[in-house]
Amino acid sequence: MNLLCNTASRLNFTSDCRMLLLLVGLLFVENIALGQSVAVTGRVLDQQSQQPLGFVTVVLKAADTEGRVVQTGLADDAGRFSLKASAGSYQLQLLMLGYTTHVLPLQLAAGTATHDVGHISLASAAQNLQGVTITGQRPLIEQKPDRVTMHVEGSLLAAGNDAYDILAAAPSVQLIEGRLKFRGKGNVLILLNCKRLPGANLETVLASIPGDQIERIELISNPSAKYDADASGGVIEIYTKRSKELGWTANVGVNLRQGQRTGSGLNGGLRVSTPALDLAASSSFTHRGGFERNTGHRMFYEGRTPVGRLSQQSNLNKVIQNANFSGSLNYHLSPCTTLGFDLDLVNSSLDGAGWLRAALAANNGLTTSSIQETVFLQDAFHNYTLFYKHKLDSLGSNLLLSGNYATYTNEQRQTFDQRVEGAESSGAVISNFRNVIPATYHIWTGAADYTSVWSANTQMEAGLKYTDTRNQSRQQVDNLLEGEWVPQAANPFSRLGYQERVGAGYFSLHHTRGKLALQGGLRAEQTHYRVTRGIDSSYFNLFPNLRLDYTLTDNYTTSLAYAKNIRRPAYESLIPYERFWDTYTSHRGNATLRPEYAHSFSWNNLYKGYGLQVAYTHTTGAISSVYLYEPAHLRFVSTEQNLRQQQLLNATLTAPVTVAKWWSMSNSASLSHQELRLPDAFDKAVAYTKRKTYFNVSSDNTITWGNGWSGRVYGMYNSPSFNGMFDYDQYSYVLVGIKKTFLSKRAALNLSVADLFYQTNFRVSSNVVPVVSSEMNYNDTRQVRLAFTYNFGKADLISKRVQTSGNATEKGRLGM
Repeated sequence: MNLLCNTASRLNFTSDCRMLLLLVGLLFVENIALGQSVAVTGRVLDQQSQQPLGFVTVVLKAADTEGRVVQTGLADDAGRFSLKASAGSYQLQLLMLGYTTHVLPLQLAAGTATHDVGHISLASAAQNLQGVTITGQRPLIEQKPDRVTMHVEGSLLAAGNDAYDILAAAPSVQLIEGRLKFRGKGNVLILLNCKRLPGANLETVLASIPGDQIERIELISNPSAKYDADASGGVIEIYTKRSKELGWTANVGVNLRQGQRTGSGLNGGLRVSTPALDLAASSSFTHRGGFERNTGHRMFYEGRTPVGRLSQQSNLNKVIQNANFSGSLNYHLSPCTTLGFDLDLVNSSLDGAGWLRAALAANNGLTTSSIQETVFLQDAFHNYTLFYKHKLDSLGSNLLLSGNYATYTNEQRQTFDQRVEGAESSGAVISNFRNVIPATYHIWTGAADYTSVWSANTQMEAGLKYTDTRNQSRQQVDNLLEGEWVPQAANPFSRLGYQERVGAGYFSLHHTRGKLALQGGLRAEQTHYRVTRGIDSSYFNLFPNLRLDYTLTDNYTTSLAYAKNIRRPAYESLIPYERFWDTYTSHRGNATLRPEYAHSFSWNNLYKGYGLQVAYTHTTGAISSVYLYEPAHLRFVSTEQNLRQQQLLNATLTAPVTVAKWWSMSNSASLSHQELRLPDAFDKAVAYTKRKTYFNVSSDNTITWGNGWSGRVYGMYNSPSFNGMFDYDQYSYVLVGIKKTFLSKRAALNLSVADLFYQTNFRVSSNVVPVVSSEMNYNDTRQVRLAFTYNFGKADLISKRVQTSGNATEKGRLGM
């Protein structure tokens, strides 16, 4: 401990270190004061046959009026069980479907290592279960102190939608122009079955995951030290369906969508589980048309004096294809040991063609340009994971070792046929050029995660992780001369690349004492990266994470949390190639970008399912999208820069309401106040402060009529907001749908209308000189969607021996 503290002191991190060591010291002292735990052991038998009864649920409760659960466990296949608890009075319960519950009072004496209750016989229950009918439906939105869970499986939200559509309807989530924000924050870590998704072209990757294959989505606003430190905006975990029981089951689905363009999709899944093997596989393919239409106006400046005005219109028709395959094979070497392999393949492409018309009015007269453009984008994300998990004891201690290799390839091809006519030219100037940008990423990751459950109230987690990311990129610009494509002579982007190595270690301790729960963690990361034509950098950081939960009553829990996080620049933001949008606009990477750092404080409250979170985040070196203006070429260059600082104050309320037995709703409201300090475009020493208060509200309503009929009405409204120097106008979204299940609930037909009032199109503007612009964007968002799903396989499945789905929280970071 002294060595750790001295090291942190030399690195100017003494405050973070002392804060964590104080918490860890308090937890250790309290744990020692509790004394040695007593092991409660025994064996369960069938009363009639006197044969061992395996997999019985064993519950140890405190012998007080509240009957608080102290420890739970599961007997092995020989009927043996073992639980641990400190000295005191308890009640032991043994539960098994088809048997009567056995209750045994216990008195555990101090100084005793083991308390053996011997053989306990369970009597067969005499009830006839054939006449019992269990009804009820899991709510779509479930609020917990540290997260919100969306139970997508079986909901109206699943059929006909993809992961991108579903996230757009998640509480406190904003999706604007492909950028995702959660409770007012960007830089959200998105995991698919615990594997990190690439940030580039996130919309196309998420759109390839059909909703029919999603089990649940968890939105975590206060991630622990177990997650990478760059999750400053929170964590969103997407879990696809997995085997949960012995036997097999499968599903197939087909969906159609019709807006101004047509789309369709197929998907299917298979899940097989035996005592030794678990296999899960799912696949999907979608093909849909779309468009992007834009009208815009800009002012051009010399200094602070306007010298010209640009008006332009564009129309791009596109065809999008997505294919996805996900597979998982787990082999249970023993009840305590599992070896597994996961495979994820995502491929997507966009093929588009369109036109752009522009008119520039300046002092030298009117210049018009006409462009015919073709675009081809292709993404491929392939991920391979091998892991080994070993359960160390009956309390839940385990060790997880994992290795991961992922590749992400991205290719962008643009072709422009341009005709320019101006006052200074005698005739039209015709030019043809193309821009090709291929990029390949290789990511290797090794991780070890160790969970030690010291007692029913204390748990420790620790781990190591190493990630090596390498990128090879280039840019080739060609001009069409006399019918042949000729490379430009001077091409500074013919060789580009990026390499990053991150070594990390974390330690987290969770302790519960009565109504108080404490969690403290520390993550250390050593980062080294280099960018071709950029800068090399190596830095070390400590990231503390503290959380305190207090349960005042059975219905009310309050908590305080603090976390320090980092946001590293996205790969494509660092690589300095240039993509052309039109004659007067391009996007360029910035190889000199530095990380931003965020300190977040939050106060969370949960009362009878109602949630209220108040959070404040202070960010230094905030990464933000900006436009650089090149007056010599009358051109805007979009890029990213580190701004001075950003402050965000956010309050979020979630309120589930049961209006009637047949009508339930989940409501969410978020209020944010943001302040951002930008340098003045003409004097970097002068700070320009931009501030705004904005809000988001949503309501998700589920109505059940019986006989397999149900309906859904979802509505969302975002008030005007801003991101960097750009202001976003208000927009709203309404979806209505109806669902019918039949064939003994194996089949379902879902009909819905998305963006009913066509209000997700919004205006983006800026009035910061010299970037003064206004643009209106339109997409094919109003659609009628029809989806059919059918499930087949065994319906009378028994519980499986080892639940691999429980590995999800332990695996944590199997991905990049």
